[in-house]
Amino acid sequence: MADKTIENIKKTENIRPLRDSIIGFMKNHGQDEEKFLQELEAIAKSEGDLIFPVLLNVFTQLDFSRAEAKGIWEGILKHRKEMSDSFKRQVNLLTAICDYFLTVKKSFNYPKVVELNVFEEANHFSKCDSLTGLYNRGYFEESLSGEISRSRRYETEFSILFLDLDDFKNVNDSMGHLAGDFVLKKVANLIVKEKREEDVVARYGGEELVIILPETNKVNTIIKAERIRKKIQDLSLLFDGKDIKISVSGGVATFPQDAVDAQKLIQCADQALYRAKSEGKNRICLYSTDKRQYVRVDFTGEVKIQPLGKWVGQNQAFAKSKDLSLSGILFQSRDPYNIGTKIQVEVPIPTSDNPMIVVGTVVRVEAFEDYYDIGVSFVQLQGADRRELSSYLKVHPLS
Repeated sequence: MADKTIENIKKTENIRPLRDSIIGFMKNHGQDEEKFLQELEAIAKSEGDLIFPVLLNVFTQLDFSRAEAKGIWEGILKHRKEMSDSFKRQVNLLTAICDYFLTVKKSFNYPKVVELNVFEEANHFSKCDSLTGLYNRGYFEESLSGEISRSRRYETEFSILFLDLDDFKNVNDSMGHLAGDFVLKKVANLIVKEKREEDVVARYGGEELVIILPETNKVNTIIKAERIRKKIQDLSLLFDGKDIKISVSGGVATFPQDAVDAQKLIQCADQALYRAKSEGKNRICLYSTDKRQYVRVDFTGEVKIQPLGKWVGQNQAFAKSKDLSLSGILFQSRDPYNIGTKIQVEVPIPTSDNPMIVVGTVVRVEAFEDYYDIGVSFVQLQGADRRELSSYLKVHPLS
């Protein structure tokens, strides 16, 4: 009997269960190739040579006969061992397959770079939300655990941003769930366009979205979060001839400052989100283990503003403070400041003759008819200044 190619096998034998098993093992043991190879060996004992053309087709989408496929697979494993011995480290399977076809099996006229398209298609619905196309909660939790492990290993920090659409229930109740689905998809698309390649965006549940931002500190995260918040606020949404306005609130937590395990980090971001909701929505809040940072007072004194990098005494501007806390200040200015600008703020505490000078980063800019609200997050507030401001907040009425 003539040997069968994968196309003939498909016509005469049901290979789908075998193909699904291989893809399943790839999913379960993607980080443990030795375990994956052991599973393949066990299948080969029960299924015989049929596994080899199916296996190579999953990896390369090329067709081989059973006899040829078995020889190629054995050659790949031998080539992988030779490469590992040469490099004195374990070479991963995909690298070995690709190098084998490009350097050993040169007789192929059109060798394909190894692809996992079939695997990605089969695995898509297990890790993605069907409505928005974002990753789902399960994939987010796996990615968060992985990012924690990576950050521990390289001693880096990263942040997560929890977002929740404000008053989303009103959209569903007044316009129907199709309108709600439309809004979620549009917001998801906007966030995907704004994110970096390395960021992970997931639908956590309902109207809650979450973003993992690798190697990103609190200040940079809130700058990015504010940009997203503003763009969602300005998003033009037209459904069934009706305009929909939507806003979003968010909470930021950072590893390892706020928490060192996944569950606690999520709780911290959720608490910061709750604070943003309780303070009026359509804003981003940072989590802090220092509960005093949540103390906030109306502070209407005049403050002096100066962008860093300018000569002292020049480019100073006067502004009217509206709100003050240990984590930052909100002031009213005639002039706008770009988000991310580092500025020096002179605050008349304890007195105007002996002011406190702090450094912060602009994280929020909101335009009104004849002025701007500028939100600044303090990045340098330590020692005597911190104690002075803390004492001031304790003795003044809360807003």
